[in-house]
Amino acid sequence: MSLAGTNLAILGLQWGDEGKGKVVDLLSPRFRHVVRFQGGNNAGHTVVVDGVSIALHQVPSGALHPGCFLVVGSGVVLNLEVFQQELDRLSARGFDLSDRLLLSEKAHIILPHHIALDQWREVRADKVGAKIGTTGRGIGPAYEMKAARMGIRLGDLRHPETLAERILPGYEEVRIRLGADAPLPSLEEVVAGLLRISAPFMRFIGDAQGHLQDAWGRGESILFEGAQATLLDIDHGTYPFVTSSNCSLGGLFTGTGLPPKAVDKVLGIAKAYTTRVGAGPFPAELLDATGERLRQVGREFGTTTGRPRRCGWFDAPITAHACRTNGVDGLAIMKLDVMDGMDEVGLIVGYRTGEGTLTTKLPSCAADWQDLRPEVRMFKGWDTTRGVTDPANLPTEARAYLDALMDSVQVPLTYLSTGPDRAEGYVVPGTVLEPLLGGLSG
Repeated sequence: MSLAGTNLAILGLQWGDEGKGKVVDLLSPRFRHVVRFQGGNNAGHTVVVDGVSIALHQVPSGALHPGCFLVVGSGVVLNLEVFQQELDRLSARGFDLSDRLLLSEKAHIILPHHIALDQWREVRADKVGAKIGTTGRGIGPAYEMKAARMGIRLGDLRHPETLAERILPGYEEVRIRLGADAPLPSLEEVVAGLLRISAPFMRFIGDAQGHLQDAWGRGESILFEGAQATLLDIDHGTYPFVTSSNCSLGGLFTGTGLPPKAVDKVLGIAKAYTTRVGAGPFPAELLDATGERLRQVGREFGTTTGRPRRCGWFDAPITAHACRTNGVDGLAIMKLDVMDGMDEVGLIVGYRTGEGTLTTKLPSCAADWQDLRPEVRMFKGWDTTRGVTDPANLPTEARAYLDALMDSVQVPLTYLSTGPDRAEGYVVPGTVLEPLLGGLSG
């Protein structure tokens, strides 16, 4: 089956930080357009090229490939100051995006009072034991203002004379919540700062929906890059310990304006173990030396915040839930090499309830997670998988673990990463996405 011209969505299947950046970077040269469709600078993708790490937060990961046209969709919330810093860092590395970047005129802007509200709210929540663990970057309040019809979109920048009037309702609401003595910039300062910061971006703002619909109509290939992951989706994640956008497949359509038929295949990304940042249920968590080993060897510290990630065994029930939610066609399993040299590795195949019954169903309410205990199946460890590029060279023990993992989520393995660099990993022969992914191995 030929997948030439296929439009592909790449989505995280756990709580984020699965290694999506590496896969998008590998695949980007095969696509004409790379699209970011939701989230803000609370997300971060790290790409390693020749041993050098490049962290991307709001710029699509296709930035490292000159042939890729980059689109930031309407579902994204943008911090323009941070976006400029990211462009400057890329420029310093020799990546010029000036003629291949489009920002949706319908994307919303993160403003200083959004950030202030986010941080104020987290401090108050911490005092009463209800902290969510956000990044404090204003993403939630920006989406909140969007839903309340008080948001500012990039297209509004074309009408500077109306900005103060448009910003005022949301600004005043934040001022009331934080109090008159809160260290907020004045409305005039917010407007002046926004006009100053946005000036270099005006030429990039346009009709992203029309651009993508035209590209799809011409048969040009499109790669859709998800931020965060399904278990952080505001509808289908571990609510309320989630992000503020739909980071599962549904968010792609609302965040681009394309119809479902525009996506041909879905590639799901998961680590060979599980991590999450911030508060919330995490049955897989290992609060011992094994968890610390995964954290240190896997360098499990947030790309955006530097926060240490909570670590544990691969959680099959959450990953299977994400596969069903997104209609995943194939899996990319990342960072298998992190578990090299361990005597045993674990796989969570279900949860024991307070009554002792085994379930693979995820609770919909946070309180219902409390009585669940992971059912762990242990496997013999292996020596090394680092840098393996041929499945024939994979240790027998690692292959047995992966086979059980695939069986537990009922989705075929398509790509296996065996190290952080582009060259470390391979495509599994005979899978549905092989025609598209073939040749990625080192």
